[in-house]
Formats: sequence, C-alpha cells, structure tokens
Amino acid sequence: MCEKRTRKIKKGSQVARLREARRLQRIQRLTTPPMNEEPAPVPCPQVVDKAAQKRVILELAWKTVALMQKNRLIQQKIIALQKETSEFIASVMNNPENRQRYLEHARIYGVPSYAQMQPLGEPNNNLPLKLEPNV
Repeated sequence: MCEKRTRKIKKGSQVARLREARRLQRIQRLTTPPMNEEPAPVPCPQVVDKAAQKRVILELAWKTVALMQKNRLIQQKIIALQKETSEFIASVMNNPENRQRYLEHARIYGVPSYAQMQPLGEPNNNLPLKLEPNV
C-alpha cells in the first residue's frame, strides 16, 4: 500500500512571499519614470513685484473705505425712512375713523405681533441705531 506523504505547510508563507513580490514590483514601477513621458520641468521661482502688491493693497483699502462710507449713508437713509414711516402711521392712526377701522380689523383678524409691542398713536422714536465700528 501506498502511503500518501503529506508535507507540513507553513501557514501564510506562500501568501507572504507573493505579497512581498508584488510590493517590490509596485515600488519599482513608482520609482522609475515612464518611458513615453518626459520628466516634469522644475518650476522656476516667480519674481514678486512688491510695488504692484502694495498698489493692489492700497486700492483695496480705498475701495473698502468708499464702501463703508456708502454703507453709512444708506444706513442713515434707512433710519430716516423708518422714522418717517412710523410718524406717518401715527398720524394716520390719530384719525378716529382710521383707528376704528383698525380696531375692527384687529378684532376680526387678530393683532399683528409688531402692533402689540407699541401703543397706537405713538411713533417709535427709540429705534436701535445700527452703527459700524470705527476702524
């Protein structure tokens, strides 16, 4: 009778050798430059024009100052318009007929949340000012 000879297989030895061989091939492929492409040119350091940079920064600063001034003027116009609107509404609401119509409307449809905050007929002169920080 023929006995089968079984050899003892070391666990993972073949797999480890295969993995190592593939890793070496990958490293060789990565380190050698491709034959059909030229090597990438080395970029030259760019010359920085300091005067041009300063001009650009100064121009941006002037534009920023101009925008801040425009913003301040627009904000003042908005505040003036809010005051004018509240005074107009107060004058309209001083008319007894308009007041009666408003109270009737409020009774039917409910009072808006902004109307509950201030009494009728009084303009809101204590508007919060929106000021820019001084720079």
